[in-house]
Amino acid sequence: MFKGFKNLKSLDLQHITITQDVFEKLISSCPSLERLTLMNFTGVTHLIIDAPNLQFFDIGGIFEDVSFLNTVHLSLVSIGLYVNIDNEENGAQDNSSKLLRFFVNLPHIRRLEIQSYFLKVSAYTKYPEKWLLNPDMLVQVLYNYLAMGYVPSRLPNLCVDLNHLSIRIDFDDLEENTAALCLLRSCPNLQELEMLARPEEQSSMERSTNFWEDDHWSSLFAHLRLVKVSGISGVKSEMDFIKFLLSNSPVLEQLTVKPTSQEGEWELMKELLRFRRASIYAEVIYLDP
Repeated sequence: MFKGFKNLKSLDLQHITITQDVFEKLISSCPSLERLTLMNFTGVTHLIIDAPNLQFFDIGGIFEDVSFLNTVHLSLVSIGLYVNIDNEENGAQDNSSKLLRFFVNLPHIRRLEIQSYFLKVSAYTKYPEKWLLNPDMLVQVLYNYLAMGYVPSRLPNLCVDLNHLSIRIDFDDLEENTAALCLLRSCPNLQELEMLARPEEQSSMERSTNFWEDDHWSSLFAHLRLVKVSGISGVKSEMDFIKFLLSNSPVLEQLTVKPTSQEGEWELMKELLRFRRASIYAEVIYLDP
């Protein structure tokens, strides 16, 4: 008998249990909804967001998939997805591109924050013995959502309005780097970029230390002005990323670097100073960890 909230503009759901059909009816029955926050709720495996006036979407939790329908006004998205062990085997068989499906109904997105482990390659798939030794960690298995399936060199429909991008990434992981590169190539008007490294996991993952050595990014950062790279430890892949960033950002104004610790701090600073800068106005700011 629920008829919806015709005038509701903001909805925040956290730590609840709800069924798939009730959730879909709830969202579609709020035609004026502009802001939607979903955090840590169960009962829904495939989120379908059908909200014609939605402008802001923030989500974090354990879901198998998320799809946007009729969301042409959605401009600010903050997202971090996890999946439990029951869903991983099914997801691993899907060869379609999560990247393409995720952005197909986000034509006017302006700000995207990829929090938590949204690009993360599943640790269970690569190292199942690690999780079997500690069953309590199974519910924390992380999923390579955007990196899953075929990842194109760039999206078929560019995100021309996107000017702020924040990504949490393992710079030594090939799948995550490939997905991140696709995003960067698909944002021609990007002005602000934030990269948050996960150096604590690099020792256990398959390394791709030469990924950023190749010149992937010719004329990629034509409008990039502000960049922040944090959580780095000074490993080769991280420094290669910063090097290419500086050499291919002709209008860069400020690069802020924040390492994880003071160990090797002086060597890291000296290496940063040696990198060539395409912008004569680029200022490098080193923050104390």
